[in-house]
Amino acid sequence: MPDHTIKTRLLLRPVRSPLGTIRLAGINQGGMGVGLAPNPMRTLRYYAFNYTLNGRGSYRDRASKPRSVGRGDISLFFPHLPHGCGTAPGEFWDELWFEFEGPAFDLMRKTRLLDPAQPVHHTEDCDYWFRRFFQIIPPLHLRQQTPPQVIVARFVSVLTDILANSKSSDEKPPASREGWIDDACQLLSNYEARPDDHVALVAKKVGLSYESFRKKFRATVGVAPGQFHLDSRIDRAAALLHQGRHSIKEISEQLFFCDEFYFSRCFKRRFGQSPRDFRRRVRGE
Repeated sequence: MPDHTIKTRLLLRPVRSPLGTIRLAGINQGGMGVGLAPNPMRTLRYYAFNYTLNGRGSYRDRASKPRSVGRGDISLFFPHLPHGCGTAPGEFWDELWFEFEGPAFDLMRKTRLLDPAQPVHHTEDCDYWFRRFFQIIPPLHLRQQTPPQVIVARFVSVLTDILANSKSSDEKPPASREGWIDDACQLLSNYEARPDDHVALVAKKVGLSYESFRKKFRATVGVAPGQFHLDSRIDRAAALLHQGRHSIKEISEQLFFCDEFYFSRCFKRRFGQSPRDFRRRVRGE
């Protein structure tokens, strides 16, 4: 195999608090993982996870059956449990990773929120969860002023949320709620759809009038359907900014914003910083 360079961006160095410690966190672009056959499994002294942003691979350990892993899957690693998680030979993926230990995480394991019997969980909205984890990290100019226990508490909160809102690869699909809500969320999450009349088209597809759909959707989901669709486009924009393959103008056009300036205003309302500043921060530029 020709030489291959993994681009690693460290997001956090050790953050220690009475709640626990985040040892390291980062993003690997073009990663391969570790511990897959024929190589020996890896054993850690602490907890860790990989959150797959792009690409495919597999997970294995000595306590459970092998599992396939792809975009939106979080693979959990437990202290002293030999495991492997990575891509097939010649293939690569992008991953967000955290290493952590301490009382808060031991309690999560004791209550089975962190469960070695369920090491792989799938999430439906990878861009959203990437943003949630990234927002744990204070901007550089606030890094020294932010108490470490605040950073660790934010991480515990997001980790708890993602596990509570994801599905283990061993779980049976839950009983579905009202079908029209699931269909509507799926249709509104389509960031490739033009926003003009999109909500009205979704209402028609789920068999409701526009006003009835708007009211029922907001009452059930907590936001208006138009805002839900806008948030999906902005979350996709954050992922594209992280990838770094498109200019801000190209992203605004690709996601059907009327112009770059309106896109920047919408992005800043959701993320608290401009697209340019967000890209510099996530890519270390």
